Amino acid sequence: MASLKSYAILVLFVVSVTGQGSPQSQCPEVVGRPSWNALPPKSVNHMTFPVPYAIIIHTDTPECTTNEQCQLRVRSIQSYQMSERNFDDIAFSFLIGGDGKVYEGVGWHKVGSHSRGYNTRSLGIALIGNFDEKVPSESMTTALRNLLQCAVSLNELTSDYKLLGHRQVTSVLSPGRTFYEELKTWPHWASEP
Repeated sequence: MASLKSYAILVLFVVSVTGQGSPQSQCPEVVGRPSWNALPPKSVNHMTFPVPYAIIIHTDTPECTTNEQCQLRVRSIQSYQMSERNFDDIAFSFLIGGDGKVYEGVGWHKVGSHSRGYNTRSLGIALIGNFDEKVPSESMTTALRNLLQCAVSLNELTSDYKLLGHRQVTSVLSPGRTFYEELKTWPHWASEP
């Protein structure tokens, strides 16, 4: 009987150490700000979560296919948005590269600058590239789906959240004509915000 009790304690220890069964274990690996050498934000504003919207964006920049390229691209996007557009930080909550990795933008709980009128109540997730003529790679869309599921499991997004294309809330072509048509077939997509 003692060995059964010891086994149960060991299983509980392994689960707590590895995170198996926890919401975090359902989440994709996120490349943190220190890894892509992010500039410090000028200021940080926090939002109440969970939020009811996930807004999908494309960066309308060249794509990246390796971790090194994607880190440079994310750093370049942040630099441009902070210096040329006078944003406090990178505009997006997260970015997804052609390498299939998720890159931390402002991250959870922080207000981005991606969609005026929706910034305080949405996650802004940007796919790196232009998806007007093609859809993102399977690794990018898989990472996006996993990030959305993760956000719900962590209570960052409401379970009945609305999935929107960037063009639905602001006057832009993002997330690209072709990807927007595909996005309309995804669960949670909403024709109206």
